[in-house]
Amino acid sequence: MATSCYYDEMPVEAEIPIPDVVSYSKDIQPLWDQDCISCHKPTATSPDLTAANSYLALTKNNKYVIPGNAAASSLHKSLLGEGAALMPPAQKWSDSKIALVDKWINAGAPNN
Repeated sequence: MATSCYYDEMPVEAEIPIPDVVSYSKDIQPLWDQDCISCHKPTATSPDLTAANSYLALTKNNKYVIPGNAAASSLHKSLLGEGAALMPPAQKWSDSKIALVDKWINAGAPNN
């Protein structure tokens, strides 16, 4: 007898607190470490989101992040699955995770 998992809806991911000032190293990089670097690493899918390379990979030439403008950034669009493949593909992030990344981008995407 075969068994499988079935969901009418995917389980909802827990919301996270959003700090007044978002730190790339303390708030954003841990998101990549948790959900992204299994695919986005030096020898695999671009951009490389490992700690040593992620900031430059995302911000160089405004390819993925347009500092000060989350809505126009391809990273934001990927997190929503709007006009780009949904990332991460396994499950859409919680609204608070997306809001955290957006807040960092809208603050100018500092390397802090």
